[in-house]
Amino acid sequence: MASPLYAKSHNQLSARVAGVMSKVMYPITPTKASEIKEGEYFYIPLNDGRFACGRILLIEKKNGRKTKLLLVGLHDWSGSKHPSQVDIHECPIIEQGVLHINSISHVGGEIIGFKPLQEDGLKPFLQVEAGYLLDGFENLGSIPSEEYCNYTRRTTYGLNSISLKANKYFAKNS
Repeated sequence: MASPLYAKSHNQLSARVAGVMSKVMYPITPTKASEIKEGEYFYIPLNDGRFACGRILLIEKKNGRKTKLLLVGLHDWSGSKHPSQVDIHECPIIEQGVLHINSISHVGGEIIGFKPLQEDGLKPFLQVEAGYLLDGFENLGSIPSEEYCNYTRRTTYGLNSISLKANKYFAKNS
């Protein structure tokens, strides 16, 4: 299957996939996994009135269907306005964890755009959880404990955790 072609105009994204045209209007306050896709980014309000940026890296799938669990990254970015594609271009991910789709709206954020992960050279970090090496949601098998230090630990975020982490990194006087 050919890769999707994307064109953006103002707050509208048009995607042509297999000859079917669909339009996504941003911002989105997601409640269903069918409403989102990997590569979408969202703002996270900070305590000092500025914003940080999260990115959907992977959506967990079970039996071929999306679940409401997302692997998200926190970009090394903050600003006085919502993030744009230009702001996050080639901007690294500094934190990665699993969160429930409702966490985005719980912290006051919304999905505001899409940018293919490969344009920024992004892919999930390999992580360790309970002695197993994980690539996204795929379990690659157990690894010796002396190798744990070579990887970050898998974090499962509570509803407010992404906001707490963003504030720790970016909020002034926090």
